[in-house]
Amino acid sequence: MKNYLILAMILIAGMTAYPQATKSARETKTEKDSAKKEAAKKTVTRSDSKSNSEKKVRSTTPERTRSVKQPTSVERSKSTTTRPEATRSRVETRSTDRTPATRDANQATRKSQEQTRVKTNTDQRNESGNAERRQQSTVTRSENKSDIRVNSSSASRVYREGKGTLTRDDGTVIRHQNDEVFASRKYKLDYDNYENLRRSDEFRRDYSDYDNWYHRRTIRVINYYNNRYIPVPFEVRRSRYYYRQPYHIDLIWTPLLFHRFMFYYPTHNNWDMEFGSQIETISAYEAQDYAGTVRRVYGKVDEVYYSPEDENYILYIGAPFPYQDISIVVPKYIARNLSMSPKWYFENEFVWVAGLINIWEGKPEIIVRDEDQIRKY
Repeated sequence: MKNYLILAMILIAGMTAYPQATKSARETKTEKDSAKKEAAKKTVTRSDSKSNSEKKVRSTTPERTRSVKQPTSVERSKSTTTRPEATRSRVETRSTDRTPATRDANQATRKSQEQTRVKTNTDQRNESGNAERRQQSTVTRSENKSDIRVNSSSASRVYREGKGTLTRDDGTVIRHQNDEVFASRKYKLDYDNYENLRRSDEFRRDYSDYDNWYHRRTIRVINYYNNRYIPVPFEVRRSRYYYRQPYHIDLIWTPLLFHRFMFYYPTHNNWDMEFGSQIETISAYEAQDYAGTVRRVYGKVDEVYYSPEDENYILYIGAPFPYQDISIVVPKYIARNLSMSPKWYFENEFVWVAGLINIWEGKPEIIVRDEDQIRKY
């Protein structure tokens, strides 16, 4: 009996709960259907609006095309009959050429017109020829000026110089290693031209210091009694003993390098080198032939001499004094910056020097004004 009662109660609860569940399901179904209907209505309205706008555009385009006025037949005939004045004059002359008097008059006018045309053409040619001559004259003048600036002592900065490059006027670029070799910023080098540099206070100061130092130099006396060296003739040494060559460096004569060497050798005035040319590397045997020029000279130091009178270290290349191939003068303050014992540092070593070759007491020499000018290799 208990089991039957439980089953009856379950059935009664299920019968009461079923209609409520069906009601909620119906309500949700109706809500979904209404949302779908509204979305369909919106899409229909959008499509209608698009079609109406397209119809409007289509209806307006023909009106625009119709609004453009088409030329009438009269206007077309006018446009086809319009010709230049020269053609009209030709037509008129052709129509009037029927009588002999008119023909003669027309021939005279034609001749005058041709003469005027010939005159104008010749005048134009003469003017063009004069213009070309003027251009050529200006070009030659400018070229001559640039040559004077580059080759003479009044050289100025004509070329554009960058880091490791030199650009000519024609656009060619020359690469160099000047900045790697001459890295010190001892002098102000960015001057516009040669004359402004010579007028500067820094150059005048350097000029007076160098001039006083150069005139106070002492001449070394040859002591033959204590000299046990047996000299070898120059031609024999040149043919049999070769100096070891240093590594290659692209040193190019640029405006900044030119200004630097002006500070190095302020009393020298004959700077006859062209911008863009390479500074040659020569041996100490050839230094005698390049006096008065800037070269890179290499060789072996055979003797190091210290002059206490003017406080200079003198390096004799190839042979001891007075049989040396070239002598290198290094002031004491530069030699001590390189080493505290310059004699030990330079003796029996291979060195190269970049500088101006001068003649002192019948022998070539180079005066070192900066640490960057001399290197061991």
